[in-house]
Amino acid sequence: MVSNTHLSWTASEGRVLRVLLDEEGISTATALEIAARAGTHESTVIRLAQKLGYRGYTDLRSDARRDEVASETRSTVMRAESGWDLASLARDESRALDRLGDFISQAALGAAAEAIHSASAVYLFSKIDDRATRDVLARRLRRLGKRVIVVGHSAKEVAEHFASFDSSSVLIGFALRQRSSRLSALIAETRRLGGVSIIIADVGANSLDPRPDHLLAAPRGGDEEYGTQLVPMTICYGLQLAVFHLDPDKYQVSRDYIDDVTRIFGGTEEIASAP
Repeated sequence: MVSNTHLSWTASEGRVLRVLLDEEGISTATALEIAARAGTHESTVIRLAQKLGYRGYTDLRSDARRDEVASETRSTVMRAESGWDLASLARDESRALDRLGDFISQAALGAAAEAIHSASAVYLFSKIDDRATRDVLARRLRRLGKRVIVVGHSAKEVAEHFASFDSSSVLIGFALRQRSSRLSALIAETRRLGGVSIIIADVGANSLDPRPDHLLAAPRGGDEEYGTQLVPMTICYGLQLAVFHLDPDKYQVSRDYIDDVTRIFGGTEEIASAP
């Protein structure tokens, strides 16, 4: 859509401009409908379109439609602009991983690790889309001998799992791309029970209310429509390492025990494949 930052608007034109920029369905709305939404006259809509460089509102609406079609095309073709080939994908992911330390300091990671180290139980909560990363962290912490409870998705499952949560427990939640509508309530309940909350996120987590005790947030690859979980998974591995190095002797005992019992159950070949 054409714009000119040097133009000035009347109050009514400003209202029309906000409707054009902020509301959906512009490409199918008539000038009269836009005027009604903005609380002004149809002629104001036409006059504003001409100020923006169009012959009239019809041309502006056609331009808006072209923008919508382009946006729909971008969202349905994975990595259409950033490159779908392996080299482009690897380059984007490598850049995101290289920047990880710029967003999450070792001190912040260590503080979250301290909370996990001190906890009697760790509760993990994620959307279904994020469960691959959640499951990586669950196994990493179990390898250290930590008691891990994976919280379900339905309201009833969340309540049942959280019934055993207390002040010695830690909640780790995932907010990747879009956070669950239940996450804020879980953070609030964690605080009410005296526990500690840790959130692993990519973007938008600063708006969480209430705020978690620890926020580990870093952007993923450069494509807005296609993001792998390499960055959040790396955060999970970093957390496991940070916890382990708080008491290596204790956690190595747990790792050795797991290996010994695995052999008893006939799973010797599984030991070599489990870091």
